[in-house]
Parts: sequence; C-alpha cells; structure tokens
Amino acid sequence: MIIPRSLGYKSAETFTEDFYDNNGYGQSTTKDGVMLMVCMEERDYSLDSAGAAQDWFDYSTRLKIEDDFLPDLSNGNYLSAFLTYASDCERVLKSVDRREVLYLSDLGGFLTAQQQTIVTRTLESNSHVGSLCDIVVLTVMDLSGQSASDYVTTLYSNGAYRHGVSDDKIVMVVDRAASKCYCVTGGSASRYFADADLSNMESAAAAKLSGGDPVGAFTGFAETAYSRIYSYYESQYQNNYGYAQRTPQLLSGPRAFISLGFGLIVGLIVVSSLKNQLKSVRGQVAATDYMRKDSMRLTDNQDLYLYSNVAKTPRATENRTGSGGGHSGGSHFSSGGISHSGHGGKF
Repeated sequence: MIIPRSLGYKSAETFTEDFYDNNGYGQSTTKDGVMLMVCMEERDYSLDSAGAAQDWFDYSTRLKIEDDFLPDLSNGNYLSAFLTYASDCERVLKSVDRREVLYLSDLGGFLTAQQQTIVTRTLESNSHVGSLCDIVVLTVMDLSGQSASDYVTTLYSNGAYRHGVSDDKIVMVVDRAASKCYCVTGGSASRYFADADLSNMESAAAAKLSGGDPVGAFTGFAETAYSRIYSYYESQYQNNYGYAQRTPQLLSGPRAFISLGFGLIVGLIVVSSLKNQLKSVRGQVAATDYMRKDSMRLTDNQDLYLYSNVAKTPRATENRTGSGGGHSGGSHFSSGGISHSGHGGKF
C-alpha cells in the first residue's frame, strides 16, 4: 500500500502502475501482486492487481474489497480502512489457487534472459482470451523417445502448475536434439484448433527456429493461437445469437438501372402528391397583421423581471456501496511491460 503526497499529472491508475513497475514489486516472472494507492491531497484511490494476481483479485473481488474499506476511508477512519483492506487481501490469498501458471520453460536454451521475459509476457497477454486458455512454450534438449503429449502430461501431473478453471491450454514443445516442434492441447482447447491449424503452427515455428529467430517463433505461435481461440469464441457467439456476418451481394448492371429507375418514379409520385396538398400562405412580419383593427388598445407597457427557474441534473457516476464514483480498466500492459488490471475513483 502506498500513500503519495501528490499524483502529479498522472491518473490514479497510471501512478499506481508506474510505482509498482519502477520499484520492483511482484513475484515470479509475471510480477504477481496487488497494490492499494491512496492520495490524501487529491482524494483519489486505486486498487491494482498485476500478473497472475489478476485472476485472484478480479474485477468483482476488487469491488467487494473496496466496498469494505471505502466507508472508513471516506469518513477519515484511515487505520480501520487500511486494516480492513489488508485483512480482505489475506482472506483472498488464502482461498485462491496460488500455484504458478507456467507460460515458458526454456530447458532447451533457445533464449537469453531478456528474451525469456519478452516471450513470457507475450504468452501471458495472449492467454487472457475466452475462458483463459493458456498458451505455453516448453523447450527441451532431448525428449529421449518420449512423446510430446506424455512429456506435457508428466510435467503437469506433479501439481506444481495450474492452468485455467478447465485446464484449457495449448502447449508448443520444442525438441532441440530432433529439431522438431509439437503442439499439444489440453482441456477444451482441442475444440479451438483443427489438425491443420496445429500442423501450420508447428511448421511456422520450426522455420523461424531454423532461421535463428526463437523470439519470432514463440511470439508468432502465441499470436496465431490467440487468433484461433478468438475466432472460435466469435463464431460461437454468432451461432448462438444469429449475428453471422454476410458479404453483401452487389446488383448486376441491368438490375441496378431498373431498380434506380423504379425508385425515381416512386419518389416523384410521392413528392408530387405532397406538394399538391400544400397551400401557399404569405408570412407576416408584424403581429398587428393578425389582429382585428381597433380591437385592443395599449395605454402603458413595461418590462418587469419576476424570477428564474434553474434545474440542475447531477452527472452520472457509478453507483457503489461505499462513497465516491469509480472507474476501471481491463487487463493491459503498462509502460513497464507488466500486465495490470486496476480500479479506482474518489473517496
């Protein structure tokens, strides 16, 4: 938790993310953590989660925590508010599955430490789609006759890693000794990828690896897998709600001219009919032209201000149990390259 003197020119969310990134917070390669920022001078707060903590402290969980500490924070009971926040975070962390989500294991030694960070973050960002189907890369020096599927099953059977609520994942296994790439799906991910999709991703990655571009091979795999998963969910939505897009069919030349001529004829008939119903009336400039002569006489006139009636409508804000309106941002990468989700507002 941080209590800065001022936010400068930054929003509450950006200030919190930058402070988190620049001061080395977060656990594991995905920089998992949660941070509360409260600026007393500007009466702003922001509750931010990063890395895998975005799954533990999701949007609804953050709102519940805020509803607990915001009343005390707004009323100046700061110690009570901060203790409530800490207690709620502890309760969440005790109840969630905090096993590491494995996005990259480079036992085959294809990547430098800096490249591993780039690939890990690309895999992580592209895994947040649909029902959190994780996109994973595993490289080994030699599978030693073991199939890629068996290797993946053995790796995850020890219970050290978790992957989504349904174990949905697509894993690329790279055997350095055999110079081969294999794609293995788990959970519901087999529905997202046809055999041809898996074969194409394997070939594309192998070509880039042979060309000395491991980063391009693995980030390209992540982006292609994301595209396939997104397309699957989009097609499911269209099938369920009947919003399938159709390519418009253009009219041929003769049909176009016939349709245009018919439209002009109908338009002329309608306009002529409306025009015939009109009666020309000459506009009058002065109101006296509408008065019967000598029917009214003014002996005196003056302008007298009586009163004004002003109606004000409050600007709409988000309704919350605590005080103050809030605003939120979805999962995104900050300027420091770390995946964040945040929510904040006034107190």
